[in-house]
Amino acid sequence: MGYVYIGDTGNHRVQFFTPGGSFLGKWGSNGSGDGQFIAPYGVAAAPTSGHIYVADRGNRRVQYFTAAGSFLGKWGSEGSGNGEFDYPYGVAVSPTTGFIYVTDLNNNRVQYFTPTGSFLGKWGAFGTGDGLFQEPHGVAVSPDGSRVYVVDMGNNRVQYFTPAGSFLGKLGGPGSGSGGFGYPFDVDFNAAGNLLYVADTYNFLVQYFSTYAGATPASWGRIKARFR
Repeated sequence: MGYVYIGDTGNHRVQFFTPGGSFLGKWGSNGSGDGQFIAPYGVAAAPTSGHIYVADRGNRRVQYFTAAGSFLGKWGSEGSGNGEFDYPYGVAVSPTTGFIYVTDLNNNRVQYFTPTGSFLGKWGAFGTGDGLFQEPHGVAVSPDGSRVYVVDMGNNRVQYFTPAGSFLGKLGGPGSGSGGFGYPFDVDFNAAGNLLYVADTYNFLVQYFSTYAGATPASWGRIKARFR
């Protein structure tokens, strides 16, 4: 398929395009009904089913659709219990299990679900230690499904975990040099899985990290590209 899906937050909709940027379609409007949104942010496509998952931030839920935008289902409501959200932000799909990972910003945690929204597990709480978060935003699953990467925005770092949430490592820290972050916002991989890209908000740049064949995450090289 190869389409590009974008959560158009201020217009309360999703738009999709060809990889070259040609407009293909859109769906959604401001509201709380099925297929409506309040400030959607994260969007992820399931590689097997082609379903599109959207973090419907203002409605504290996740909705999912066909590739063309037909409503299929939803889950979530406001709260801090299992399967509840207080500002879901990022969403990612495991390419191996199909599990859906959602960053739950104000609850400072990650929750994960079956493709139809049944709760499977969660991890995280407010704090600065390993496995703790301050406003987690973007989330990405490695192409081999072995690691889940979470942008820990308030702690100026990216943490990574097993698919069930066991802490594996972290990178970053506050700063403007290579590998330092100023409120990182989102994260994703290239198709080969050997480059991790991080949007670094207050440093006005994208940084990307090379994993190198056979290397451990602690030995990653770092290069950055700056945009003004």
